[in-house]
Amino acid sequence: MGNWFLLQTKSRQESRAVENLERQGVDSFCPMIRVEKVSRGNRVVKQEALFPGYLFVNFNQTSVSATTVRSTRGVSHFVTCAGSPVLVPDDLIEQLQERTDPSNAELVSNLPQVGDQLEVIEGPFRGLNAVFSQIDGDQRAVVLIKLLNQQVEASIPLSNLSAKDLSSDKS
Repeated sequence: MGNWFLLQTKSRQESRAVENLERQGVDSFCPMIRVEKVSRGNRVVKQEALFPGYLFVNFNQTSVSATTVRSTRGVSHFVTCAGSPVLVPDDLIEQLQERTDPSNAELVSNLPQVGDQLEVIEGPFRGLNAVFSQIDGDQRAVVLIKLLNQQVEASIPLSNLSAKDLSSDKS
């Protein structure tokens, strides 16, 4: 059994690097997670790399050359410290494998949570502040907007909402 090392891949080429390393008999691991996002106004669930641009490889340096691994298509270079490739502890890899197991139904979401402050960036309510209430189908959200000193419920496309930048508030 070899040691685990950290590799940096070329931009968005993690799967290409894993595929080419597997062809060479090098064990590799790119932790993937399920992420819920809003894309073009639609709510979608995608598989994404937990560490974009990085993956872990396990190989025995006596049977496979580090130069061979480094020159694999999709691989940029080894992550190094003081000129030596960084060794990754086996227990860290085991923990990552457990947490990113495909049977794990955990979902990471960047969708707003109930009570989040949003800003309407398009449509008739443009420029108004809103409070997220709930998802309304795949493409819309129910929000609370203050109009004439009353909170009014409105169903607005997700693409018309943006997280409110609280750092610019002067309260």
